[in-house]
Amino acid sequence: MSTQVRHITDFIHQWAPPEIKMSYDNVGLLIGESSSPVSRILVCLDVTEAVVNEALDKKCELIVSHHPLIFQNISSINPSDEQGRIIYKMIRNNIALLTAHTNLDAALDGVSFVLANNLGLDNLQFLDKNYPISKKISLTTVFENSDAVLKLLNYFSAEEAYFYEVDGRKNGMKCFEAIIDRHNVGQLKNALRKEGLLKSGAFQVTDMASPSDNFGMGVIGRYPDEGIAMDEFLHLVCRALDVDAVRYSGGSPRIKRVAVCGGAGISLKSRAVSAGADAFVTSDIKYHEYFTEKDNFLLIDAGHYESEFPVVEAIRKELSEAFEHLQVEATEQVTNPMKVYVSEFNNKTI
Repeated sequence: MSTQVRHITDFIHQWAPPEIKMSYDNVGLLIGESSSPVSRILVCLDVTEAVVNEALDKKCELIVSHHPLIFQNISSINPSDEQGRIIYKMIRNNIALLTAHTNLDAALDGVSFVLANNLGLDNLQFLDKNYPISKKISLTTVFENSDAVLKLLNYFSAEEAYFYEVDGRKNGMKCFEAIIDRHNVGQLKNALRKEGLLKSGAFQVTDMASPSDNFGMGVIGRYPDEGIAMDEFLHLVCRALDVDAVRYSGGSPRIKRVAVCGGAGISLKSRAVSAGADAFVTSDIKYHEYFTEKDNFLLIDAGHYESEFPVVEAIRKELSEAFEHLQVEATEQVTNPMKVYVSEFNNKTI
């Protein structure tokens, strides 16, 4: 059976479920039919006309992007403006578009994990786990095979699954309880229904205040031993992201513990400080946000495109390994609209 767009969509959504996106975001299959066949895929950060032309030249049937091409409601699709030309060209040439944006920002091994790995950090964990998507489920049943029920719960990534006998009830009734991420609840219910385990009033779902271990924002990690000197760290950031310069404020003589957030993550600055980070790497920092309000703390603006672009190669690698028979390439286009001029006349820090 040939690979279809839906197979790629299912794979990406296993990694970064669309249900964990920010409310303002637009992710998933934005253009194309899920049943369309796929043999070549182009991965990019931004969908520009040059990227679509590259996809045409390489005969790609699918573009996988991080930033959504269609973000707000559109009233027309025609070649009179850039967005219209791009969408029009993709539809005419049967090129589908799959986007994973804030759902990939919040996913394990997503954007910030890739950035942290590129910086050589160890012991990675989410910086902000305040992502209330966990649900507590309770299943009451007379099904005798407890191991089979627990196995089914575990299959849908349920955590802390256990059961107990219900006192005072006939027929050996048991109650199974577990913690599960909300996007898996529907699939679990369908599986329970197929097994005849879902009866009226027997399955309950309640909200939980505790966060999920699988999703969050930003990442914090560390360098071994005594860490590295600040100048060495600044050089490492430039080298890892292939940039000539970064903006920064504050400083710390040794960088041991580092927080990162690919893209616009300055809202996590206080979280980085409270987590004991010596440095925080993110982007899109405004003037007044550069004031660190803490001694021995280095704040770096590495650029939005620069801090997120490494995820393009990560997506390409994941898809290549999962679909070995497909041709998956990262775009050769530099879609960063921002340019930086570095004068050779005076190379001192300004």
